[in-house]
This record gives sequence, C-alpha cells and structure tokens, in this order.
Amino acid sequence: MHEYGPDYGIDCVVELFDYVDDTKEVAETLGEQFFVQLKGSDSVQYAERRAYSRGNVAKGLLLEDTSEFVDIDVANFQLDVSDLLTVEQLGTAVPVLLILIDIQTERAFFVCLNDYLEKVILPEDPAFESKGSKLIQIPVQNEILPREINLVALRAYGKRAKMYGAFTKFAFQQKEIQRARGLVRANPDTSKDKDIDMLKVFAESSLRQDIWRGHDFWEPMAWSFRELEDVLAAIKGGLQPAEIEAFKQYCDLHVWYRLCNLANMYEELVREWFLPTVLAQLASYPDQGNLQKSNAISSFNKDAMCYTRCAG
Repeated sequence: MHEYGPDYGIDCVVELFDYVDDTKEVAETLGEQFFVQLKGSDSVQYAERRAYSRGNVAKGLLLEDTSEFVDIDVANFQLDVSDLLTVEQLGTAVPVLLILIDIQTERAFFVCLNDYLEKVILPEDPAFESKGSKLIQIPVQNEILPREINLVALRAYGKRAKMYGAFTKFAFQQKEIQRARGLVRANPDTSKDKDIDMLKVFAESSLRQDIWRGHDFWEPMAWSFRELEDVLAAIKGGLQPAEIEAFKQYCDLHVWYRLCNLANMYEELVREWFLPTVLAQLASYPDQGNLQKSNAISSFNKDAMCYTRCAG
C-alpha cells in the first residue's frame, strides 16, 4: 500500500501480491491494484436497510417489487458528493473502495464506490450531484478480516482492469472469426489453413491473459478456460478439411460467444456484488441473505422486465 495524490480524493493505492514459493516467504506483485478512500469514525452509525427486489438498473429505470425484500445490516457514512464525482470521472476500470474504520471496535468495512454510484445512487437519486453529501450504506458483511474468504472481493476488484482488457480482446477475436466465416461485410482472402492458424493464435493469446487464476468463486470463468483449452487441443490434434467450417462455427457461436458474454455478466451481475441490494445479498452471501415476502401490492411488471433474482 502506498500513498496517492490526496488532492484527488484518493488516500492510497493497494497493490496485490502473492507468494511464489511453497514456504510463503517470497511474494511478487500481481500487477493488480485498487484505489482506497480511507475514512475513520469513533461514532459509526449502524442501521438496517430494506432492499427490495428490482429490475436490472443497467438497462432501465428503477422498478422495485415491494412484495419481496431483504433487510441488510449496514454501517452508514456521509460522503461528500465531490468525492463521488471524482470517482465517476475515474470510470469503472480501476475500482475505488471506500474503507470505513470503526475506531471504537477497530472493525473495517468496504464498498466499491464505482459500483455503488451506478447501481445504487444513480437509480435511486439521479440528481445527487446537486447535494453536498450522500449517505453511503456499507453492508457490515463486507468486513475486512485476515481470512481468505473475506479477501475474495478485494482480489476480484484488483483484477478488474485485466478483466476489461480481456473483454476487449475477446470481442475483437470473435469479430475476426465471424469475418473468417464470411459473416462480415469486409472479408479478406483467406484459406482454411490460415483460419486455423488464426484460431490457434486467438486461443493461445486468450489463455495467456492473467484473468483465469483467482476466479474460483465465479464458475463461468472456469467453463471458458476449459473450452479454450479444448479448442487448442483440437487444433494441435489436427482437423480434417471437412471439419474446419463446423469448427469455426463452434468457436464463433459457442466458445467466443461465451467469452464475450463474460463482459455482459460482469456488468450486470459481478459489479453488483457486495452492495446493499437484493441481488448482491443473494449472490455474495447466499447463506445469509433471506428473501422475505410481504403482502404489499407491487407496481413491478414482471412480464415487461427481466426480474433478477440470483447470479445464476
């Protein structure tokens, strides 16, 4: 951890390391980091936030189903809007974590401000920038403890920039595979041998991305990793000329489709993890989040909008 320019509202940068030897005496940088805004208080206000089931706020206005809810224990902190606007300007590729220290109990809680801004504040209060400060509600489940399970989120945030870089690569590769299949307007002269060489380069390049390790908690990553290994093994094993067109179709419509869909799932699901929302509770803490029912009449139209209940 080292200091960052305090004039920008960022207190420090946390750089992630991992051991490279079995005795765990030597560690090397992973090239992964996240920014931190560190706040301390000796009078942290704890409360309960009622979060209702809702539609996908990345695709439309906030629509809540008030008949289903989760009550979430939170630690409240009033954050200057100027700090939130700084986070918004930074974008989402490098996460900015608000870490709140309860000085009385020496407990520390985190929340990703980039995600909180887009998934909580903007849907609930689109004109927030006109205010002086904004209440941030941090789930107390997001406690930083020296246990591997409590560090999963921090490792995931550190890898985000690499994930976004890989998503761009996968999208480029799929478009070129479609070009090789004759599905894009500008199609270069090619051959089956060149197409297979290209697929081999794509598979090797994708497997070299430093995104596959450390995502044991997100199963779709493991699926795509195994499929890329299978593609490479099939190419190295040799393909008959009559198999190549079907193989290119499989790579396009299955392997690279799923690789590109990782970006969609990341935006819709992963970026909502560890927030004070129903989806975050069910996805991040499935053993603790209990969806409750009420008799309230809901204006939420389940036929008109996809109702997200779990991370799938």
